[in-house]
Amino acid sequence: MQFQTLASLLFTTASVFSQSAKAQDTACAPGNVGDAFSLTVYPQIHNATYDSTFDLDYYSQQQLPWVYSLYKPFGMKGYTINTLGTDAPYSIVTFFYFDTEEQFNEALAAHGDEILARLPLFSSEYPIHWLGHVFNTTI
Repeated sequence: MQFQTLASLLFTTASVFSQSAKAQDTACAPGNVGDAFSLTVYPQIHNATYDSTFDLDYYSQQQLPWVYSLYKPFGMKGYTINTLGTDAPYSIVTFFYFDTEEQFNEALAAHGDEILARLPLFSSEYPIHWLGHVFNTTI
């Protein structure tokens, strides 16, 4: 089940356009082959009794530039923010790029709690997270 969800997410992500963060208006190339990435997704729930909320402006203009400033000393190369349609199981897909998983794990250990403490400022849902490696890129 989890593999199907991840495969569906990756397929959906590949089929949508990436939205650059306004505060980071410079182009951020995807990670290089062999780079580690952190993939974070924010669930979106829409039903008769509940609707998820996500403040994309705050996330792109405040949260991720701040996270980048914390993680850059640990080797973070950049990030991408991707939006999905309202019919997808997730609203936002974010990739953080590092040379190694260890760099990401060190950054998360140092700042993870303070980053997650700000979650209510932009999202009603707790994110899901996976680590991986860039296998191939075409630019």
